[in-house]
Amino acid sequence: MDNTTHTLLPAAALFHDPLTDARANQFRMRRLQVYNWGTFSGLTDVPIAERGFLFVGRSGSGKSTLLDAMSALLTPPSIVDFNAAAREAERSGRDRNLVSYVRGAWADQQDSASGEIATQYLRKGATWTALVLSYESARGDVVSIVRLFWINGTGTAAADVRKHYMVVPRRFDIATEMEGFDLDLRKLRLRLGEDVAHFDSFSGYAERFRHLLGIGNDMALRLLHKTQSAKNLGDLNGFLRGFMLDEPRTFEAADRLVEDFAELDGAHHAVVTARRQVETLSPARELHASLQELRRSVADLRALQDSVDGFREEKRLALINERLKDVEVQDRGLQGEEGTRRQAVDNHEQKLVELERQQREQGGERVDELERERARIEREVEDRLRRRKQLEGACRHLDISLAEDATRFAEQVEAARQLLAGGGQGAGSVDEAIAERMSERRADEKRFNELRAELDSLKAAPSSIPAPLQNLRARLAEDTGIAETLLPFVGELLQVHDDQLAWRGAIERVLHGFAQSLLVDEKHHAQVADWVNRTHLGTKLVYFRVRDNELLHAQQPDARSLINKLKIRDHAYADWVYNELLRRFDYTCVDSAAQLRHQDRGLTREGQIKHPGDRYEKDDRHAVNDRRLWMLGHDNRDKRRIYEREAQELAARIAACDADVDALRRQRQSAQQQQLAAHTLAEREWDEIDVSGRLQRIDDINEQLVALREGDSALAKIAEQINIARGLRDQARRTYEDVRLERAQLGRERVRLEQQREQCQLKLEQEGVDESQRPLLDERLAVLPGLNLDSVESHFRVIERALADELANSQGRDARLAGQVLDCFRRFVQQWPEDSADFTVSLASAEDFLARLDRLESDGLPRHEGRFFELLQTQSKNNLLALQRHTAEAHKAIKQRMDEVNASLEQVPFNRGTILTIEVHDRKLPEVADFQLQLRAVLSHQQTEDRSLAESQFTILRDLVRRLGAQEPELRRWREQVLDVRQHVEFIGVELDAATREQVEIYRSGAGKSGGQRQKLATTCLAAALRYQLGGEDGELPRYAAVVLDEAFDKADNEFTALAMNIFENFGFQMVVATPLKSVMTLEPFIGGACFVEISGRHDSGVLLIEYDEEHARLKLPERAGGSSVLRALRSPAAAAVQAEVETLPVIDLPATAAAEIQADAVAEVVPATGADTSSTPVGKAARKPARKSVSKTASKTSSKATGKVAEKAASKPASKSAGKSASKASKKTAQKAATRTDS
Repeated sequence: MDNTTHTLLPAAALFHDPLTDARANQFRMRRLQVYNWGTFSGLTDVPIAERGFLFVGRSGSGKSTLLDAMSALLTPPSIVDFNAAAREAERSGRDRNLVSYVRGAWADQQDSASGEIATQYLRKGATWTALVLSYESARGDVVSIVRLFWINGTGTAAADVRKHYMVVPRRFDIATEMEGFDLDLRKLRLRLGEDVAHFDSFSGYAERFRHLLGIGNDMALRLLHKTQSAKNLGDLNGFLRGFMLDEPRTFEAADRLVEDFAELDGAHHAVVTARRQVETLSPARELHASLQELRRSVADLRALQDSVDGFREEKRLALINERLKDVEVQDRGLQGEEGTRRQAVDNHEQKLVELERQQREQGGERVDELERERARIEREVEDRLRRRKQLEGACRHLDISLAEDATRFAEQVEAARQLLAGGGQGAGSVDEAIAERMSERRADEKRFNELRAELDSLKAAPSSIPAPLQNLRARLAEDTGIAETLLPFVGELLQVHDDQLAWRGAIERVLHGFAQSLLVDEKHHAQVADWVNRTHLGTKLVYFRVRDNELLHAQQPDARSLINKLKIRDHAYADWVYNELLRRFDYTCVDSAAQLRHQDRGLTREGQIKHPGDRYEKDDRHAVNDRRLWMLGHDNRDKRRIYEREAQELAARIAACDADVDALRRQRQSAQQQQLAAHTLAEREWDEIDVSGRLQRIDDINEQLVALREGDSALAKIAEQINIARGLRDQARRTYEDVRLERAQLGRERVRLEQQREQCQLKLEQEGVDESQRPLLDERLAVLPGLNLDSVESHFRVIERALADELANSQGRDARLAGQVLDCFRRFVQQWPEDSADFTVSLASAEDFLARLDRLESDGLPRHEGRFFELLQTQSKNNLLALQRHTAEAHKAIKQRMDEVNASLEQVPFNRGTILTIEVHDRKLPEVADFQLQLRAVLSHQQTEDRSLAESQFTILRDLVRRLGAQEPELRRWREQVLDVRQHVEFIGVELDAATREQVEIYRSGAGKSGGQRQKLATTCLAAALRYQLGGEDGELPRYAAVVLDEAFDKADNEFTALAMNIFENFGFQMVVATPLKSVMTLEPFIGGACFVEISGRHDSGVLLIEYDEEHARLKLPERAGGSSVLRALRSPAAAAVQAEVETLPVIDLPATAAAEIQADAVAEVVPATGADTSSTPVGKAARKPARKSVSKTASKTSSKATGKVAEKAASKPASKSAGKSASKASKKTAQKAATRTDS
């Protein structure tokens, strides 16, 4: 076993080492100092050998704590990961941080009193920590990097830790240079001198020490930190992408594309805006032209209308003159006819006079007397019959028949007089009933009209606000040009939750006035205030000024508050409404009056309200659930149905009232008719209607006349001739009168016509007729039937009505066109207020709007489109081309980089007789293919002027830019996927036969491999990565040589461990390794010193330096019982198997026991391996005995002091072989003394 082990370890057996003389320029780690860091209280000083160094100790002793101090000094705070090696692949549970290290966190314990688990700290008050790492080169150059941390007070938050950084071009000793540090940086700066560079941030500090130590970039720092937990490198792909390949410039190109796209997007927005402005204003041009044409037509119609009166009078005057001529002709004809007719009358009069003379001569006087008497009596009979007929009509109204005798007539007259006496009271009551019903009808009709207005308002908009207020808002919006949607009423923004409707009536009472309040944005306040001030509103208006900086109050209302029963609509004023509700209407809803008394502000379902200051209110003028008065909400269907039902009821009541009034009026009319009839009957006497006696007298006269005439034949003949003569005379007289009447009518007509002519002439003098309108009026008149004086008025009424109808239609069309034009203007102003600040939404500004349209079409839109096309074809597409180019370059760079890495890998074996090479395979990701396809779609047709194609390309580009610039996690992942060319490829490790280069095995990120195989793969790639990142040009060694490994090679075999260490050494690295006990013997040949890290009482860590035997390339461990067998056991392969048992042994608290424990552990394993029985030896017995309890605190303190003295001596002497030996001897003596005391 010994022989096999030794053949694996020497470097000469596998590699030729030409690097010995090339190390002069390298900076190697030479000293680590920590003060108050983790469980290392006070100063701990560790000299580090130039060739390499081991930190040895059990788990939990503090090895990683010291390595984390190095990480804190070298690694950017944003990526530092303390104790990463111990967590394997777990990335989430980071249990160590700066606070835990500065405070000295050592345990989590449960408090006996509270039961809470709390972290226990060694340093609980104000404290400070110092870390120093010194590097030296063979040429004598020294660089020390220093970090200070301190916490004032007792804080344990990350923000409580203050930091300071220093870079010192010489050795730096904490004990001397930080002595008396009282957290005053100013004093420290003055004391340290000008050669010390101070920094407040890691970036400047890192840039300085990287420059001095020859570390090229931050990625090298990241890789060095990652190296510290080499067994946690993860998969091969992630490691190579993160630490071997630079981030591609595709991200820069994408960022530039996103940044520059803002200009293109602005240009496109300008194009879209210009197009939309053109589209918005273009209809206004045609509409405005139509409006102007219509208004010219209206002007012509009005001019025509103005000429109608004059034209009518002209036509009338012509017709009058023509008629006067006709009248003159007719009058001359009738004048002759009148003379002829007069002569005929005179002839018949003379003949009748002669016949009457002859009659008188024949005794006809008695006949004349009787005829005159009969004529008189006939007139009396006619008068009495007429009065009788009147009385018969009156009796019908009284529902009686006229009496046929005087007695009954007297009774009817008396009844009529009584009816007259009592008839006034009945008429008065009927009049009162009619007046009462008409008053009710007027009230119902007024309410009905109000309901109709409300219903029209409710149908027009979903608001429940009363129609007068909505109409007032409409007037305000129309006059000021502010959109109604920007002037909401509070009630339109509030709604009672569906499950709280039982409270709605009471809530409506509380918010009744507030709901009717108008909300006005601050920027419109002055405009609204001016309008309200100058306008007679006709009603009450309350409005609130809503300021822009309204912040939502953090105060939460009571669970029973009225506010929690309300839902506020999503609106710009929602926060303001909520704040106002909270300030004024935070009323608690309670179930009874008794509960109400205990509230400052309260409300019951019945509508009783308690206001602040013990004021109570209940307004029952309307029922609490009268929905007609509700104003909250933006759904008024229920309120509309209530109003419709009420309107129907009112309509029915109005109809019933009309029927009642009609019946009462008929009753009153009937009563009036009866009163009139009674009055007519009461004023008459029987003698005024009695005709019986008069009829008898007429019969007697007729008998006498017959007797007289029949008794004298001559007289009878003359009487007959007289009758004939009278008839002819009367006929002639009528004909004469007819002619006279006709002449008189013609005379009156002439007078009338002359008067009309004068009037026409006066009107024509005043009005006249526009010559240009006469043909148009003639055309209109010509289509009507024949014109005459009788039809002139009707004809011209037809013309006037036609003109009025045309004007009315034109006015309606004018209003529609004007409204459409103003709508275009209003949309323009609302959508682009910044472009229309000087415009008003009125026809007076039409020229301004249309001039803007002309400029847009002639200059604005073409200019914006030209700018858009230019940016699309140049700037954005250039960025896309750059993105494509960087993608291709990144692919090429990856392959070149892997070629360089493979060249390094070929220099070292991977396993015995094999080498490792990395192959690059394209992953063919669908997202990447789609992304490249979109890029090609945008870059196709580069110089296109086709608008639709350019829009299509821009749409694709905008989507790309949106996704590239998005912050959502999914889109960020997509961005990384498509831009990070490193993600587009997969790295496969291929193990090749070194001689034949035949494939031995494939490693896909270590998947399916054992822990040791994965660690081999990781370590090999890590060495190549470090060689690449830190290596000098032209094969030179890296200037920075120190590589730190934590818990390294715990899963690899001894052969690979040696192989890996040879790789690192061959590349010129100084290895600083923290390792478990089992790997010590394998690592000894590759170092120049070591220390043993131990912990006492779980919270007091210390360090023991172990001397190194350079001649035999191994550590000098103290020999006790067991002699050389112990050393052989420690160096045998069987020692590796001991580690599992060793880790489970109890911890002995003295540093001096470390060597004894190592020896005992080794011997315990040697026994079964060699077959020897060592149970009787002292060491063997000790190995099988239970661990002794800790020694006294005095022994522990003595050990710590000894360790501190050794460290101080080592730090004060130059790094050399003698210094290492002195430290080792001191440690050995301390350990031997402690062991002796323990045995005793």
